[in-house]
Amino acid sequence: MISQIPDDTRRLLLVACTVTALAAGALGAFAAQSVRPSCSYVVFSLGSGAEQEEAMERGYWQAVGSGECAPPHARWQFWRG
Repeated sequence: MISQIPDDTRRLLLVACTVTALAAGALGAFAAQSVRPSCSYVVFSLGSGAEQEEAMERGYWQAVGSGECAPPHARWQFWRG
């Protein structure tokens, strides 16, 4: 005869599977974020904080376009070494 699995064991298995799925989802979301490699570039800008942020963003993409900086990559690509 096939014995029944106790309720406590079923509950424990359900909790373990749920925690594993949530951890895998969180790790996947973290790994998929794009990050910018280290890069140095100079931008001169006068204006408010928002204008300076825009100038820095434009400067970064100009540096990427000219080959001075690497483009952003998914975070997991740096884990490969």
